[in-house]
Amino acid sequence: MRIRHVMTKDPRCCVPSDFSVKAACIMRDEHAGIVPVIESEHHRRIVGVVTDRDLCMTIVAEGRDPETVSVDECMTTAVVTCSPNDSVERVTELMRENQIRRVPVVNAEGDLQGIVSLADVVDRGEIKTTETHETLKRVSAPTPVPSKPRAQSRRAA
Repeated sequence: MRIRHVMTKDPRCCVPSDFSVKAACIMRDEHAGIVPVIESEHHRRIVGVVTDRDLCMTIVAEGRDPETVSVDECMTTAVVTCSPNDSVERVTELMRENQIRRVPVVNAEGDLQGIVSLADVVDRGEIKTTETHETLKRVSAPTPVPSKPRAQSRRAA
């Protein structure tokens, strides 16, 4: 089965200059834990993602005002992506390798097409229970360091 069959198409997005409160409102309204960040409203090339954890760790925990902190100050810029034509098995491997639960789906030009979550894979993917169980175990395992993409973004900042 291919990711295009299980992904959420055309997710709501932010641009880097948006204030982080916009990302939080999208998460609330869409019942999502991630918001893709695109280059601009006219160019949907993905430049980052903001997760609920990003907002918590870089804004709330530091006592900063989400009305004044821009998305580019809290987003993860090392984004792990997949193609709509990737297999569900390939994407669950990406999730395990990078300890992430959500992967933006992009075309060959890097333009956002959708997003796939572990929940999407479990709900709509034709995948073995043992594989989803192992993926969930690996992405949920406590570690003293952030996920690979978040750690790479922090080093680059």
